[in-house]
Amino acid sequence: MKYILTLLLWLNTLGWSASYDPFLLNTHLSLLPKIAMLEKSLFTHSKAPLKILIAYEREDEETAESCAKFLMSKFNGGVNGHPLVVSIQPFDRLDTSNTYHLIYALKASLSQLKKVHNAVGSSGAITALYDADKLRDDGLLLSIQMERTPVILINSKALRENRFSFPDSLLEMARII
Repeated sequence: MKYILTLLLWLNTLGWSASYDPFLLNTHLSLLPKIAMLEKSLFTHSKAPLKILIAYEREDEETAESCAKFLMSKFNGGVNGHPLVVSIQPFDRLDTSNTYHLIYALKASLSQLKKVHNAVGSSGAITALYDADKLRDDGLLLSIQMERTPVILINSKALRENRFSFPDSLLEMARII
């Protein structure tokens, strides 16, 4: 009985950490760097690297590592002539000492998402998250939801507070919430 209980707990943990929709995750990883590049004041130098941070819960380290590998292979190490630098870091180690252009949060609680929001500090990083249903509550900027086609969601409060400057064509195409 003790072994069965241990096995069930282990399988439950395995299922929890692997509960990402691969199609949705790949869609996020394919679109978000391109969306970030549309922000007009993102770079001060024409060949500066695009720095992306993937924030994750400790149990999702493998998922974060595979996301980083996917980004590097998908974009062949660069986006629009900018070298790509991808880092991963657990939510409990986020701080404002490093600056990023895009911070992508995997599945997280609201308190962890607030850590992402606080880690941005004055760097002006674009923030995005996997769980689109938590977009309004945490102060993060972007998410993508799957309907018949991918729908870009933009948090209007975060857009105003951070004074991001995206092209009108993106704002017309996105759903502002």
